[in-house]
Amino acid sequence: MDDGAYWDAFPTTLTTGDVAKILSVGKPAVLTRLKSGVIPGHLIVGSWIIFKAEVRAWLESTSNQAPPGPPEPVDVLADYAEEMSYRDLMELFGKTKQTIYTWLHSGEIPAFHAGNRWIIHKPQLRRKLAETSNQKTQHDQ
Repeated sequence: MDDGAYWDAFPTTLTTGDVAKILSVGKPAVLTRLKSGVIPGHLIVGSWIIFKAEVRAWLESTSNQAPPGPPEPVDVLADYAEEMSYRDLMELFGKTKQTIYTWLHSGEIPAFHAGNRWIIHKPQLRRKLAETSNQKTQHDQ
């Protein structure tokens, strides 16, 4: 199986089980590495959101065949419109409608409630993802 086909077998948003399979470790090891920031992820209301693109970039940066340095930046929101819906968040985060609505109602995800519709602006969501990331950026240091 080539590299592309291998990664295509995984969803866009990974579970801890998916990451355990990718790294050939147990789920407790994945959780420990998420908490310490070794594995890139976003902690939102006690849930780890792990994007395949970020994990793949991180692993590629640790390869003995890659030039040393930090992982290439990944924009997990690139394929989404500037105004996103709860359905977009369900797809992006791999969560149920109920979970997304709970996060929207509680304000954990920045959004506007227009009538019976939630509108999520991409720049605000991008800031939230930066805030919830377990990775240190140059801005943070």
